[in-house]
This record gives sequence, C-alpha cells and structure tokens, in this order.
Amino acid sequence: HRSNESESEFNDIVEQEWYRSFIQELPKEMVFKMVNAANYMDIPSLLDLSVLRVSADMMDKDAEGIRKMLNLPKMSEEDERKAREEHRWIFESR
Repeated sequence: HRSNESESEFNDIVEQEWYRSFIQELPKEMVFKMVNAANYMDIPSLLDLSVLRVSADMMDKDAEGIRKMLNLPKMSEEDERKAREEHRWIFESR
C-alpha cells in the first residue's frame, strides 16, 4: 500500500482519471506483466504508466520491503555485506 505522499505524487503525474483508475485497480502481478508486455510490444505510454505504478509502490519501502515486493531471493550474509559496502545509499533509512 502506498503512502499518502506517494499517492499524491502519482495523481499529480497521471492527470487523467481513467488512466489512474485503470492502473491502480490492477493487481501487482498484472502490473509486472504489463511492464513486460508494453516493453516487448514497444508501447511507451503503457510502459511509462506501468513503471510509474511500480515505482510509486516502491516509495517509502526499505531494501527488505523492495526485495519482498519484487520477489527477490534473500542474499547470503557475504553478498549482503558486499552490497551494503558498495551501495550504502540503498540501505540508508530516511
């Protein structure tokens, strides 16, 4: 679920109500499929809308929340240590 701030930013960017309703009512799994399909079929406007929805859903999530959302495997302790060293900004809390 998105925060009120990310919801407001999303609504500011997507001005047309039909497009907002369309993408917001889709289940997350379908939105990920939509990203792939729009990219494959080269439909820039649909790709932009779908990616915007995914990015809005990622807002205010920490690294663990994003990992779960994207269904990524847990990193080993060594991989996590390296990632924390190489990409400190990802793991910084706001």
